[in-house]
Parts: sequence; C-alpha cells; structure tokens
Amino acid sequence: MLLKQLDLENFRSHINLKLKLDQAVTLIVGGNGSGKTSIIEALFLASTGQSFRAGKADEMITFEQELARIKVATLEDKIEILLTRGLLQGQRTPYKHYRINSVKKRGKDVVGQFQVVVFRPEDLRLVEGSPRRRRAFLDQVSTSFSPEYARSLTTYERTLVRLNKLLQAVRDGEQPQTTLQYWNMSLIKHGEILQNYRRKWLGATQQTKFPVRFSATYLPSLISDERLNEYQPRAIAAGHALIGPHKDDFVVAADVVNINRGQTDQFKDVAIYGSRGQQRLAVLWLKTCQLAYIEQELKETPMLLLDDILSELDSPSRTFTLSLLEGRQSMITTASQGIGERISKTFPKLTKITL
Repeated sequence: MLLKQLDLENFRSHINLKLKLDQAVTLIVGGNGSGKTSIIEALFLASTGQSFRAGKADEMITFEQELARIKVATLEDKIEILLTRGLLQGQRTPYKHYRINSVKKRGKDVVGQFQVVVFRPEDLRLVEGSPRRRRAFLDQVSTSFSPEYARSLTTYERTLVRLNKLLQAVRDGEQPQTTLQYWNMSLIKHGEILQNYRRKWLGATQQTKFPVRFSATYLPSLISDERLNEYQPRAIAAGHALIGPHKDDFVVAADVVNINRGQTDQFKDVAIYGSRGQQRLAVLWLKTCQLAYIEQELKETPMLLLDDILSELDSPSRTFTLSLLEGRQSMITTASQGIGERISKTFPKLTKITL
C-alpha cells in the first residue's frame, strides 16, 4: 500500500511537519538531532502501533505539550494516531487513540494497514547480541502481519508475569502447587502458537535470494505439559518459569572461512566465528528475509525504512542494500552529504528533503 503523506504534530522535535512521500525513494538529509529518526519512528508506529525506541507514549510528545498526532495518508485511507500523557483537559484518557478516515478505531484494527521494514544501526548487533534482541526481532516479524501472533504474545507475556508471582508464592508456602495448573495451561497454549510462527518464519529464510549463503537454526525452549511438570520443582525454587518461548533463540551460520564459497558442511555460528563484516552481512540477510517473508505472506510490498544505516556498511553491502529499493517505496535518512549525493545519482527521480 503506497503512502502519500506524513504529518507530525508535537511529535518529538517536530512541532508541525508535513511531508509528501514519493512513490519510489524519499531521501532525508540532516545533521544529528534534526529529527530524522523521529520520522522513521512515526512511520513504524503508524504501521505497528509500537515505537522502536520509546517505552511510553508520553516520551514521544514534545516537551510541555499535552498531545501529539501522527497522520499517514495512503492511496485509500487516512490513518491517525493520537498520543497523550494519560490526561486530556483534566480527564483521564488512553495513551493512544486510533482513527481511520476520522472514525475511531481499536488499535488492532489500525495496526497493519500498511507494512514497513526498518533497518537501523542498532540492528547491526542482532546476530552477535543477546538472545533477547533476537527474540524481539522474531516478535517484530510476526506481529507485523499476524493478529493471532500479536494476541498470543500479549497473553503469553501477561501469563508469564502472573505465573512467576505464583511460583514465588508457592516457594514461600503462601500458595499450593495446584494454583499453577491454570496458568501452565495458558502458557502452553500461547507458547505453542508463538513457536509455530517462529519456526515457520525461520524456515522460510532458506528460500530468500541473497548473494551469500546463510542459514538460520531455530533453538526453541520447547514447552509442554510434560516438560513443565519436569521443570516445576526447579521453577518453584527459582521463583520463575525456566522454559518456554521467552527462552528461545536462533543461530545464524555461514562458511566463515570463505563467505563467498558457501559450503554448507563448513557452516559455523557467525556470532562466534564470523568477522564483524560477516556479522553485519548476516543482519542484512535477515532483513532481506524479513522483506521477502512479508511479501510472501501478505502479497504486499512493505515500505523499506533505512535509518542512517548506509554509513555503517561496507561498499558491497551498501550497493546490495540500495538494490533492495528497486520497485518499492522507501525512505532513507542520512547525515552524510556524500552518501546523499550517491543516493541521488543512483535514484535520479527521488524526493530529497533537507532538515
């Protein structure tokens, strides 16, 4: 779904910003602190209902302002998200309000109206970073297009919080073990849904075309009634659940001795044995897989948002990344005039905006 315009009011440093979006490539050039990332964040928020850098809605509202607005116009609809600090004109109100064509909607009815894939410098630590970072990536991929996954993720996380409190209460003799049964069943039900989606997504990565061969191996912390019973004495002693999707991980592997050779029998964990350049190339592969998977599942071309990432990549990776922009609506931000000039030469019909 093509986007035509983005309007921001009191969002971060943007008091009143109106951007017409190109059907191909929009290039935003500006120095540090100019608000480039905030524009990417606003598009991501309008697509997913979440921010990739704010824990609370009021963190995105301009200082001393009561509310912020994000408006995105597509070819068919006008999507609006209103952010508050929990109060409007002295009355308690939700932190987020959603509208389509001025009609109030639930968040789940607005999320996913259009698809985006974001590539940020922070993502370059995905392969060699913590398992938590990789789990968040798995969640981001599936929640972007699956309401079922999003519901199960929310329910699983709430169940886990409740179960952990009960495990502590059982350990302290305040509750009998029988109180765990209901919450264990909920954990299993929604945990299995999450792991089925994660397994399907990582399995699909092998179908993605990429200049270098990589593989992604899912490492699920399997959850079942039998395993929960097996681990329950240790979980009670620890005061928290020891198995389940919140312990999942995955490994990206490649022929690290000769990355271009790509011999699968020589594949090793890129996080442990790969060079920094190979690790970054593996992240680029994962982002390419994400684009391809959403296109496969939804038959829709996601908008690609590159937030000041090109300066972090070597020349071959930069060239490949720019090739991903062909045939899709994209937005690139950069603080480098040199990179901006290169992009302008590569895509002569792009729209350039200087902040």
